[in-house]
Amino acid sequence: MRRIVIQGAPPQLWLVKAEAIITKLRAAVNEKEREQIIEANEKLWRDPLIRDWLLEQFYNKCWYTEAYDSVSSIHVDHYRPKGRVKDLEGNKSDGYWWLAFDWRNYRICGELINVKKGDIFVLTDGVRANPEGTVPLELESPVLIDPTTNQARLITYEREEDACIAVPVADATKAEKYQAEKTIDILGLNRLDRLNQKRAFCWDTCLMAIADYKGARELPSQALRAVYQAIASRKLREMVRYDAEFSSISEACIRKNAPSSLEASVLEHSIHRVT
Repeated sequence: MRRIVIQGAPPQLWLVKAEAIITKLRAAVNEKEREQIIEANEKLWRDPLIRDWLLEQFYNKCWYTEAYDSVSSIHVDHYRPKGRVKDLEGNKSDGYWWLAFDWRNYRICGELINVKKGDIFVLTDGVRANPEGTVPLELESPVLIDPTTNQARLITYEREEDACIAVPVADATKAEKYQAEKTIDILGLNRLDRLNQKRAFCWDTCLMAIADYKGARELPSQALRAVYQAIASRKLREMVRYDAEFSSISEACIRKNAPSSLEASVLEHSIHRVT
């Protein structure tokens, strides 16, 4: 998984509309009235103004899988569920209604991943934020990894015989491993054959470029060695770019299979954001 770097702010026109609805929500006298306000305005988080802006942040990729919408259609997901929250046993509690129209709670998510995620949102220590702000969101410790944070690094990838799957990073602590494993399960990151196969194709393409680089060492001409290694290096750098599909899979493949000199050369040129 790769951390999403948010730049700028959503269109002002959308922000004005959202703020007006948030004001109504906070003025609602009961839960039923809040539900009616959310239901009547649910088109707002699907509005092209916000949807397109969010898509541009990660070059039309799902923020959880790095897949384009060839795997599934794209949804605007509420990271913290707006209507209700379920724990891993299915127990329900009130959702984060005050975040229903807060763009900072939105994540771009493939439909099949979003459906699997549903309303599940678990906290490691039970400290729950409230709409009054006396317990802020910053005090929460969600199990579900947020792709807009550095915790995205806790999920990497491994090539299996017929698939490429998401796994916890090797140096994860016990708590981090639990968080990564639960995130993989909650999102169903390994349950879609087509996604696993697309990741495997990316891994194999990366592996071939590494093999080309290594193979160039056997060429008799120093000039030819330099040319073929430069071509392979350039291919790998393209695959780990922020805007490349499955760039984190390519990075995982390079870290596992590339010579240390090639790894350093490619990854030091990997950029966080294309401008």
